[in-house]
Order: sequence, then structure tokens, then C-alpha cells
Amino acid sequence: MDRVDMIRKLKPKLNEKRYVHSVGVEYTAATLAFVYGADIQKARIAGLLHDCAKCIPTEEKLKKAKKYGLPINKSEKANPDLLHGKLGAYIAKEKFGIKDPDILSAITYHTTGHPGMSLLDKIIFVADFIEPNRKMIRDLTEIRREAYEDIDKCIIHILENTLEYLIYKDTIIDELTKETYDYYVAQNKNKKNKTK
Repeated sequence: MDRVDMIRKLKPKLNEKRYVHSVGVEYTAATLAFVYGADIQKARIAGLLHDCAKCIPTEEKLKKAKKYGLPINKSEKANPDLLHGKLGAYIAKEKFGIKDPDILSAITYHTTGHPGMSLLDKIIFVADFIEPNRKMIRDLTEIRREAYEDIDKCIIHILENTLEYLIYKDTIIDELTKETYDYYVAQNKNKKNKTK
């Protein structure tokens, strides 16, 4: 399926704001792929489709995830909106014909990240946070700069911000977000110790 067909199919699934965001993530993912030597085409597809399940109503997300036999953790059961990554990967595969496991993984984990992410996983995770249409939040200028200088440092910064925000909002935190943060903080410490 080429980009024109993909967009034709994607647009009705999203509201205007989410569609603009998705195109922004596609663009940003392509620039990051260019900088880090990843597959630009894969980055564009994953960026464009990463939120294809975002606008499914909350309760519907849970029903669909159960129907498709997707694994549902405690946080996702409590807040089914967290399922949009897993559901998005399923829809990308079934409705958009995406069979590439790298692309499907990047869509699955674009909000939580996961320990030991591939380069494409990292690119989509970061692009989702920094794309040009995002409203300005604390540290965003610095995070955008880090994205093109040290992607792992950038991931830690994003996760730090996300966890702080979720704690402040007293919202459910997906366990994987915390695990990912701990993993990359430990990785960063090891990296620093090796350079000493």
C-alpha cells in the first residue's frame, strides 16, 4: 500500500488534530532516521500509523483488544486508552497490510517504550513526543535538541517528564514506562562508568 492509499484509509479513523499529529510524527521520524542511519521508509510508515487506534472510544479499545486476543496488563485494564499502541499495531497489520515486525513493534511501544528498544522503536517513541505540532511543555526545546544529539539521553528525559506529569496528575502509570525508565537510567550509568 502506498502513502496516498494509506492516508486515504487513515484519515477517516482520526480526528483532525490527531491526523495533523500523525503527519508530524511521520516527518519527524524520517528526519531522525536520516540522522541515525535507520530505514527512512519504515520510520515514515510507523510514524504515520502509530496512532491509528487512538480515536477508538475508550471502552471500545478494551472490547477490541479482548476480541483480538491481545495481552492486557493491569494498567491497561484500569485505563484502556493505554491499549492504543497494541491495538494500533494490530490494525496496521490487519487493515493496512503492514507485516514488518520492526514497524509493528515501534507502533506497539510508542507511548511506553520498553527495555532494549530497537533504533526504530526509539525513533518513533521520540518523534511522537517532539513533533512540531506538539504544544510547548517544560523542557521541550532541550528535548528536541537532545533527540538529534543523543537519542538515549533524550529517551531518559522524555520518560522523566512523563513520569513526573503522571504522578502530578495522579494518573495510572503503565508498568512498562517505569521499567523502561529504570533500564535506560542504568544503561546510561554503565556508559558513564565505562568512559571514566
